[in-house]
Order: sequence, then structure tokens, then C-alpha cells
Amino acid sequence: MRNVETEKYNSVVIFSFFNRFERLRLACPLFCDITWHPAGNPAGDTETSSMTIASAALNYCGLETMLHLTCCNLSRSEVTKHLNRAKDMGIRNILALRGDPIDGEDWHPSTDGFHYASDLVRHIRDLFGDYFTICVAGYPTGHPDAISYEDDLRRLKEKVDAGADFIITQLFFTAHTFISFVRDCRQLGITVPILPGVMPIQSYDSLRQIVKLSKLQVPADIMNALAPLKDNDEAIHNYGIHQAVCLIRQLFEADVAPGIHFYVGSL
Repeated sequence: MRNVETEKYNSVVIFSFFNRFERLRLACPLFCDITWHPAGNPAGDTETSSMTIASAALNYCGLETMLHLTCCNLSRSEVTKHLNRAKDMGIRNILALRGDPIDGEDWHPSTDGFHYASDLVRHIRDLFGDYFTICVAGYPTGHPDAISYEDDLRRLKEKVDAGADFIITQLFFTAHTFISFVRDCRQLGITVPILPGVMPIQSYDSLRQIVKLSKLQVPADIMNALAPLKDNDEAIHNYGIHQAVCLIRQLFEADVAPGIHFYVGSL
């Protein structure tokens, strides 16, 4: 039996995606990327799956698209299936991530899975050669689970040596953080482009949630500026734009950023 209300809802969601993709296309971004979410379907082929959204952005809206792919809870064969499907859809850009286990879960990779993002990068290169452009994640202050900042840099170099073409960083809040990170990467022999990840602050609660999830430290001057504004969404939104513009200007003046990757949240 047809569920008319569900069909109406799906139509509204799909229309909203296309409308926003069209607005994004008019801004002429180099690419847009879609976070990994297979919508609870192993095939990843429902209307709300990352694969379908990425295909719509690329093939119907003309947006160059990069699909995130995590390997944390996938077998080698499942990863390969997703990559083959992405190729069939014409997707040529992959952000290769280990991904995070379910909160509180004591995760161990399966015998047929991948331990690290570097394993995923190597797998993609081994099977698909140069078909995919591969991006990996970098952490300007070190991954929260890393033994140390220096060890995390070595892990990043392993991902690049495995075949990654460029790096996008986790978000940060001061230009000095990114400048120091790029310097350290270059000293270690990492030569690929490094795109800074910038998130314009949208609301007080969203910032607190993102900081909690990513275990980042927000500079005291930013928190002090936001505290009296926390109940004024418009004021925080305006502050977030101002703070992001100032940060980007400093990065370009330092000549360390080949471009900017914006974290914009959900479409």
C-alpha cells in the first residue's frame, strides 16, 4: 500500500536538496562534499543515502562532488561495493576516513576490515588506480585519540604516502594553529595541498555540540565574545561570519591556504 504522506515528505526533502544545490552551484565552488551516511541500508541506495545525494549533486545539479567514505564498521567487500557504485555514478572524488565507532563502543576492526584510513587509501589505489582523487583528514591540534601530536602527523604522512592527493583539516579557530600545522607537515615531508577547514559559528548551542564531539578547545576570547550573545541567534550568526572572514583573511595574507573548505552543517 502506498504511503502518501511519506511520499509527500520525500518529495519535499528531494526538492529542498535540489534547491540548495542549485544555490550552491551559483557560488561556483571547486567542489562540495557529502558526509557518509548509508541510511541504514547496506546498499546505500535510499533517497537519503550519501551516495544518492552525491549522485544528485553531480549528475543533476552539475556540482563537482566529493563523497566521504568511512571504513570503521565496514568489511573490505562492503567498501569495495560502495566504491564500485560510486564509480558507476560518475563520482571521482573520495574523502577516505576511518570514521568513529558508535559512542561508548569498544571497537575492534573485523578480520576483513581496515584498521586505519591509510589502509582504506591503499585499498582504493590498489583497486582503482588513479580513477579516484583521494582526500584525507588532517588535525591541526592532533586527533583526540592520538598518542601525541607528533605521532598523529606521522599517521597523516602514512595516509599521504599510501596515495592521498590532498588534505582537508578539522576545524580550528586561529590562523596560527593552521600555519603551525602546515609548517610541521612540510618539515615531515608532506607536500600535498592542505585545505583549511573553517566553520562559521552559527549558534551557541551548535558550537558547544561540535566542540564536544570533536574535543576541540575554543579560544577564551571567542567564548567571552559569545557568552553575552548566547540567547541572540542573529547576533551570534553575524559574529560567526565576522570571525570566519577575519580568519580567512589572515590565512590568505600568510599565503598558506590554497583555498578554503567550509563546514556548513546539514543541508
